[in-house]
Amino acid sequence: MTEKQNKTIKDFGKKVTEKYMKTVKRDIEHARELYGKSSTDYSQASQEELFNLLINGDDNACAHYVLSRLRGNSLTERDLKYLDGALDNVNCDCAVVGCCLYGDKKSPYFDAEKACYCYAIAEQYGMDEAHRKLKKSYSKLKDTIDETDGFVLFNRLKMWAASLGGKYCAYEVNVVPAEFSEVIDYKNAYFVTVCLEQSNGYRTEKEIVYCAFVRDKNTNGYFRRLTGNLIEAFEIIAEKRNIPQGEIYVKGECKFNRGNAKPMRKAKSDTVGILSDAEIKIQVSDERLEGNLCSVCGGALDENGICSYCGSTRTVSDEIKIKRAKDGLEALICTQCGSPVRLDDKVKTAYCPACGTTFAVNGSALDCTVSGINYQSIRADMPQGCELPNVKFVRASIADGKITAVMPESFVVMSDEMRRIKYPVSPPRYIYTTPDTTVNLNVNFGGSLQSEDVAAFGKQMLAMLKNTLPSAKFGEAKIIAASDGSEIYFVDFITVAIDQPVYNAMFFFSSNSKQGIGSWNCLGKDRWYWAPIFEHAVKTMEFDTQKQY
Repeated sequence: MTEKQNKTIKDFGKKVTEKYMKTVKRDIEHARELYGKSSTDYSQASQEELFNLLINGDDNACAHYVLSRLRGNSLTERDLKYLDGALDNVNCDCAVVGCCLYGDKKSPYFDAEKACYCYAIAEQYGMDEAHRKLKKSYSKLKDTIDETDGFVLFNRLKMWAASLGGKYCAYEVNVVPAEFSEVIDYKNAYFVTVCLEQSNGYRTEKEIVYCAFVRDKNTNGYFRRLTGNLIEAFEIIAEKRNIPQGEIYVKGECKFNRGNAKPMRKAKSDTVGILSDAEIKIQVSDERLEGNLCSVCGGALDENGICSYCGSTRTVSDEIKIKRAKDGLEALICTQCGSPVRLDDKVKTAYCPACGTTFAVNGSALDCTVSGINYQSIRADMPQGCELPNVKFVRASIADGKITAVMPESFVVMSDEMRRIKYPVSPPRYIYTTPDTTVNLNVNFGGSLQSEDVAAFGKQMLAMLKNTLPSAKFGEAKIIAASDGSEIYFVDFITVAIDQPVYNAMFFFSSNSKQGIGSWNCLGKDRWYWAPIFEHAVKTMEFDTQKQY
């Protein structure tokens, strides 16, 4: 490197320090605010920390690492390769840095093509200045900007496709006018939206994956290029994701049909339709609750509540009874859920009746090492110090009106983003959840099933569950008579998730001669409250046999 080149780099590094840093930071924060992402503060991180973050995939850290190297006059070709790699991931922070690095004509790193690429990425995040520069330069750099638009579209779709979970059988792409005054240059902006369909009929919400800008008066030429790019990109995505069918519409006109796809019918609006309030009576008792024994002769009751000795039937009550735990609980607190624990006779282990975790006891303290999940009982007692949560219940219509059930008033349809996180593979058709997503209900419909075959189907599914979940703790399966007279096969069990146990209550039923599979679940530590409510909710379900499945 010549002395003149070295001086140019130092001068530009000083310029970035004095003039650009506030602007770059402002633009990064502005773009993140528009994009809906929370900001992470990298200002206190050292170069070494930033480098470790970037090589572990943190593209935002890459932007700040490059800025740090630039200010220190130590930027290398390797650093620029890291930046260019993050730009291929359509990273906003790196695009802002790239606009400064490659777009300033006094920069020793000036590169018109790379600058256009950075402007086009920043434009996707709503940055006015980047859009104005592309519009101003379009007449001189038409071919470069057109090619750049194609690259950004491909990379946006690549990142979008990588985030998908589950399997899909069809896609529908639409290019429609933006029609939002908040979008920069909205009169010339068009959204590319995608809707996906699963084999069970579930259709995702339309998702905006790209914002296209018509940059000159030759709109026909622009849409031909855009259509060609979309066809090429979605053919690649469909091959990799094994999506057999799909359609691409541009301004309402079908431009491509894969696999002889039929137009997607307008997806039904899956909602929680509240029909009425629902009162659930809950009694908290300090006494021993009724077991699975006959109150007349003490004999064992079968799954239908009938005594096998005297034939008496247990009286069914709408009231839910929860026992308050007290005897045998010590002052030691469970490190997993905060409830008092139960010590064994030899004081060598401790057991938490709320979340089921067992611990080794070290003197008068718990060993923080969790020694395993050892649920002594599927149904838990109400932990000491707890009160009944203030939950309002309603009777609601779900599954497009096929089912009415008792559920919390706060239940909503789970968002597509959360579906992908919680159910990355083969998600159920209908998923409902509380705002904090800790209590969930999901329902799916499958093949044919007659009502008289529900018990056999339930036993078959239970055997499959036990084979699939060998470490799970299962309760006793039972046949429940729903309020409309139909039979439901019910079983509950506890599984160990990544961070804590989960209580599940699954139920199998027939509706309109179709298989029905449902599941309630909550955190294991909360099962003392939700377990009896889940069973009550299943008992009070009604099925509309007139609905199409």
